[in-house]
Amino acid sequence: MKFSLEATNANQIHFYDDNQIIINPDKRSYLIEQANSLIITPEQVITNFRVDDFTHLTDDDIAYLQELEPEVIIFATGSSPHNSLSITASKLAEKAIGVESMALGAACRTYNLLVLEGRSVILVVS
Repeated sequence: MKFSLEATNANQIHFYDDNQIIINPDKRSYLIEQANSLIITPEQVITNFRVDDFTHLTDDDIAYLQELEPEVIIFATGSSPHNSLSITASKLAEKAIGVESMALGAACRTYNLLVLEGRSVILVVS
């Protein structure tokens, strides 16, 4: 799905489908791969982070995500959301980080809205 975006220098989702995500402002394409997760922040795109299971992030995974200083982390996988992120969410809540889990399309739209609001948000796609 292609989005219409307001002008900003922050990374925003320009287009997504089941196989790729295209990020503005440079319109670079990133493949959605099973082997690695894609982390998108307003300032950077991280392609070398691997999350095997969103529902049970390791302490190292949580520390890494926390270093990015988000207010909210959105976890997106495929077309259906994960409803069992309670352990992960509680660990991140201890660090004052909100957690959402949703289908890819909703996650991309929510990420873009939060970026336009100037929020510190991370989108993790696996």
